[in-house]
Amino acid sequence: MKLALINITSVCALSLLLLACDPEQNSETIAAAPSAADTPKGLDYDFYKAAVEPLFLRPRGGYIGSDAGCVACHTSQANAPLGLQALTLADGRVFWTEEQSRQNFANVAKLVNPSDPDSSRLLNAPLAPAAGGVRHSGGIFWNSRDHSEYRIIAEWIATGADSAGADVVPEVDYEFFRSCVQPIFVNPIENAMPCAECHSGEFAVEPPENSYWTEAQSRQAFDDLVYLIDPGRPDSSRFLHKPLHPNAGGDLMHNGGRRWFSKDDPERVALEDWVNGNASGNQCPPALQFDYPPRA
Repeated sequence: MKLALINITSVCALSLLLLACDPEQNSETIAAAPSAADTPKGLDYDFYKAAVEPLFLRPRGGYIGSDAGCVACHTSQANAPLGLQALTLADGRVFWTEEQSRQNFANVAKLVNPSDPDSSRLLNAPLAPAAGGVRHSGGIFWNSRDHSEYRIIAEWIATGADSAGADVVPEVDYEFFRSCVQPIFVNPIENAMPCAECHSGEFAVEPPENSYWTEAQSRQAFDDLVYLIDPGRPDSSRFLHKPLHPNAGGDLMHNGGRRWFSKDDPERVALEDWVNGNASGNQCPPALQFDYPPRA
């Protein structure tokens, strides 16, 4: 049986959502042995709880405040990847209960690939693009794969079964975006402003006067929007979560107002199909048919 000894220093720190932390988790050497329990992808739960989960509490800074940790954004309430549970406050401590940690473990396991740890989303999102990482709105945590946190998480991922790969991620179709999704951004609902009013510098660029978007404009908009969706997981996609009314499970904050007041809105349902990889080509469903902008 493999025994991993990991020295963790200051793994519990204040973040936007933290008021206190458990001193028992600070500066201690933890022996993490593989769990005998049947776990997602065969991953070691004890290793995760002792060495990986505390990293989600560490302050990162540079995005929404100097004390913000992963837990400030990646919560189940926000339908964000990781899906971390709300922290429990009791007896002057802020922590995850055993049940909450088990749920966190199951959610985090969806983002790892034990058969090829370095390809895991959990590792590549916080990694600098120059080192092989991907774009991450929360910022860059590691400038290389040699960072101690990266190595700890990679070692944990390697405890999983060799046959356990990454979760299948469906392909989101560009042609459907150009034909059926992009017009949404310049066609507001009644008494609301268009997406392009605020997001014209991103995915909602205005089309040329009396014309449709150029191929280059659509391609750039698609590349920007993909950053805001989680293929195969519509409810975790900010593109679908932000404009949804909070009473229907949407985000509490969206300066642009609400486009959908129910998850059953036909337009949102059609977009869910696209995010799930079930819509392609240039034939648009009725909910995504618009007269503007004019097509050649």
